[in-house]
Amino acid sequence: MKKIILLALLVLIFVAANANAQKNSSKKTSKSAQKENPLKGLKKAGPEDMDPNKPIMLDPFNTPIYFENLNRLKPEEFMTAMMSGDYVPEPYIDKKGDIKTILLRKASEEEKKQMLEMRQGMMEPGQMDAQPDKLGKQAVSFSVSDMNGNVFSLDALKEKVIVLNFWFIECKPCVMEMPELNKLVEKFKGKEVVFIGFANTDKAKLQKFLSSNKFLYNIIPDSQTVAENYEVRMFPTHIVIDRASRIRFYAVGLGPTTMSDLEKIIETHLK
Repeated sequence: MKKIILLALLVLIFVAANANAQKNSSKKTSKSAQKENPLKGLKKAGPEDMDPNKPIMLDPFNTPIYFENLNRLKPEEFMTAMMSGDYVPEPYIDKKGDIKTILLRKASEEEKKQMLEMRQGMMEPGQMDAQPDKLGKQAVSFSVSDMNGNVFSLDALKEKVIVLNFWFIECKPCVMEMPELNKLVEKFKGKEVVFIGFANTDKAKLQKFLSSNKFLYNIIPDSQTVAENYEVRMFPTHIVIDRASRIRFYAVGLGPTTMSDLEKIIETHLK
């Protein structure tokens, strides 16, 4: 199955966009770029240079990310740029094949159309990011206590839609998406939806972090076991479980449509 851009900590690229990418080799330069070109000595990676099954890390804190005019993307601009769906990330590698920087190229209308068609061809939102054997399967049972001592279990939450977020405080994309996740919680307030955040972080660290970072999910500390049971290996990961305790959405990272897909799948299973 072809995969399109997969963001947050882990992004899959190289779809049909790469066919056109060869035609659009960067011809744009600026005065600042002439003084210090961040792409100097690097090669734009082609499909043959990348493992199609290996996600690419898009982390503006650790990997320099630039717009086509070679202006560096500020971390606070990352969320808006990637959620817009207007860009194709092009990795630049050194002689060893290691990714050293990412260039955000404006997607052509044809590329946008291709990505839209691919997305519309999926059975449900989130399917493009899931392993085929996960969707529709029975959710793994759990019984956990949140930061305030409230107990949540799969059995007790039957007949409700359950939205899970797997994260940890050192995961920059996990933290960056929290404001958008909070909007989802507010939107479905009072509905038969439960939002649970499984954190791979101990309670003491979480208490300090949450004292200055608002996250409206019910936060479960030390959730490594639950993450393993759900085969979560990359962060953030979003899972939606329907009223019959079956997995209906499984998305890794933060893509241009992750939030809208989450909203749609929740609404679908509330009906």
